[in-house]
Order: sequence, then C-alpha cells, then structure tokens
Amino acid sequence: MLLTDHADVLRALYDKVSSTIDAQSVARNMFQSNALTLKELQSIQSEHSEPVKAAEQLLNIVMSQSGSVYSWFLDALKKTGHQHVYEFIVSSSYTGRPS
Repeated sequence: MLLTDHADVLRALYDKVSSTIDAQSVARNMFQSNALTLKELQSIQSEHSEPVKAAEQLLNIVMSQSGSVYSWFLDALKKTGHQHVYEFIVSSSYTGRPS
C-alpha cells in the first residue's frame, strides 16, 4: 500500500473518524505495540469523558508521527473492532477523497 501522506488522508477524514472510533481502546492497543508513548496514551486517557476529544487527540498524534505509527494505527483499528473505519480510511486514501 502506497500512501503519499497519511496526515493528508486523516485530515480529510478527521471529523468522521473522530466521531466514530473508541480512541481509548485503539490507543491502548497502539501503546501495547509500542506505537504510542506513555505520555501520549495518558493524554488520550485524560479525555475519557469526552470521546470525540480523545479521538481528536489520537488523530493529532498519528498525523504528527511517521508512516509506521500510521500503520500501527490502522492495525489497531482492525484489532479493536473498527474494521469499518479501517476500510473507510483505506478506501478513501486510494481514491484521494472521502466516499
């Protein structure tokens, strides 16, 4: 899979993804895979009462990191029951726009 800029892909899908995912479970999975630091995980967990803000925090971290962190993010989506979100992101990255 060739993605020119994962940040651009996530930026285009930001609102839809941030209102759809359970950032707590995705972030925990990424932390267990060493894709997030403890500080990053804690910053997401601190927003537990506001799920969209937690998801936005997670997306901001992923957008500012390397492509390998983005890959861990996609992998974590699949492992935490967010297959539909994973498919939406991947299909949108190929077409260049949200479907």
